[in-house]
Parts: sequence; C-alpha cells; structure tokens
Amino acid sequence: MEIVLGRDISNSSLLLNVDGKEQTTTVSLPTNIEPQHCKLIIKDGRIYLKNCNINNFTYVNGQIVESKFISPKDKIELGSDRFTIDWKILKPFLPADISHLKQIWDEYENENLSLQIKERKFNAIRSATGIFTMLALVLTFATGGKNNWYYLLYGTAIFISTISFIKAYIDSSKIPQRRMEIGHKFQRNYVCPRCKHSFGNQPFEFVAQNTQCPYCKTQFIH
Repeated sequence: MEIVLGRDISNSSLLLNVDGKEQTTTVSLPTNIEPQHCKLIIKDGRIYLKNCNINNFTYVNGQIVESKFISPKDKIELGSDRFTIDWKILKPFLPADISHLKQIWDEYENENLSLQIKERKFNAIRSATGIFTMLALVLTFATGGKNNWYYLLYGTAIFISTISFIKAYIDSSKIPQRRMEIGHKFQRNYVCPRCKHSFGNQPFEFVAQNTQCPYCKTQFIH
C-alpha cells in the first residue's frame, strides 16, 4: 500500500492518494506544502516515509528527513511551517498496531496460572488429612493404643478436614466465577483493533505471525 500526502491545490486541504485513489479531507494546509509532498509505503506491516521531492521539507520527531521507517508514535511535520499530521486521519488506511495484545495475553495466562497454583496448593494441604490419619493409625498399632500422641494426630486430621471442607465449599462458586470474569475480560479485549473480532484463545505469538487480520484484512504491525 502507498499513501501520498499532499495539498489539494483547489482548496489547500490535505489530500491523500491511497493506491491511486484520492481521499479528500477537511484539514487545511499551508500553501508551502506541495501537492505531492511525501508518501507512506506500507509493506510487511512496516511504514516507510519517503519525500516525493528533495526540496520538500518533511520532519519526523523534529528532524528533517528524506526517508525513514516510522510508526504511529512518531510526529510527522510537513513544510517550512512544520504542519503536524494527525495520525487519526491516516488511521483507516494504516496497519493496526497489535503490540498491546501481548500484554493482554500474558495477563490472561498469568491469572489462570495463579488460580491453578492456588487450587493445587489447597489440594496438597487437604491431602495432609490422610497423612495425619495414617500416622495416627500406625502409632496406635505400634504402641497398642498406650501413646496419647495419636489423639493429637487424629485431632489435627479432623481439623484440617473441617477447614478444607469449608474452603472447598466457598471456592466451589468463587473460583468458577473468577474464571468466568477472567475469560469475559480476555475475550472483550483480545480483539482486532480495527474490526473488533476476537482472536479466541490463540496465543499472541500465533496471532503475531499473521501479517493481516483474517477477518477484516487490515495489515498488522507489532
């Protein structure tokens, strides 16, 4: 894709020529900006800015340039008056930045992993009930019931079992509800920035392998 930025000589407004098709805007430009001032070449998810004429003044982040790889985070200024181009005007024609989806995916994985770890720790603690019970039985048989330590072991086993039952009862609704909240938040945010179509449960590294959205065909950068 190629987008030529320039001034409409009929009314001095910003004119975009997107792959040969003119796109008019209502943005007024200074007269020192050329009809074909510079162009953005978009290929493989990267944006390359190139001056259309060596005599044109084009700035990127305050530095005058002839050509440069840029991103939507950079500041583009045209002409000797250094008119700033608003990226919002270019957004419909540019690749969609999906770099923020990595953080969304990482948070989703970490939150699910945290729930799994909590469940496994709880199951490990609950399994201690059986261990204390077995120790109490062994001690009972070994001493013929003459050692009172087995009472303590039985009591500990009963205590752990009671606490485990109460926690399991509470978590029986709490954890599934939390999983549902995490899932809904993830599906709402893990979407194409342009068409808002969800990427499902595809890991970010798989999504990032695509050069464009499989649904709206918008090109990706990350």
